[in-house]
Amino acid sequence: MEGCGRMYFFIGSLLTYWIIPGASLHIASGRDVPTPADEDAPTNLSTGVESETDGTPRRTPPADPEREWLVCSPCWEGDECQHYADYYAPRFLVHATTVVLRANSTGIVYKSWSTDEDLGLTCPLGPGHSARCPCAAVAYQLFAPPGDHHFQLDAVTGFLTRNTSMSLEDGKTYTYKIMVQSIPVAGQSKDLLFDLMDLKIYVSPNFIMKIPWS
Repeated sequence: MEGCGRMYFFIGSLLTYWIIPGASLHIASGRDVPTPADEDAPTNLSTGVESETDGTPRRTPPADPEREWLVCSPCWEGDECQHYADYYAPRFLVHATTVVLRANSTGIVYKSWSTDEDLGLTCPLGPGHSARCPCAAVAYQLFAPPGDHHFQLDAVTGFLTRNTSMSLEDGKTYTYKIMVQSIPVAGQSKDLLFDLMDLKIYVSPNFIMKIPWS
């Protein structure tokens, strides 16, 4: 009997040594061993979809593909390209100049030079900018004294030409104003941007012709 008691004591010691510490470590960890129920609601790292506790997937709504790929035409902006953007006014390179002509001069007598910073800032540089960048396109207008039709101005090119049906007087100075202005766009009520310059044309009796831009 004494031998059996010793045997039971030895087996009990082994059980205490191998089983009890494991249970102690398990309790001290503060967390149960993962169960199949816990593993059913993970975060899917490959898709970014999280599962609610009831098993219903929760995902972020995808972005609107049409809006993501929406590219506005030059000079238009906004979420739906509904705003016309004309930030810079056209400007003359000089705001006052004098042209000296002969009384019998013909053809182009002056070229209006202007710039618009919308080209290059609002929309990119490149050929054919008038069609690609409408907010940088301009129109020219001549203001003359009443009854003065000696010259005419091309609204698109800015070329001032002589009206040969009207004679010029030697020694006389003809005074004008030229305006450069943005081109209106349908549906836009914003005031048009513009710039003005003073132009004097002197008719030399000595047949000396001087054109500033030539």
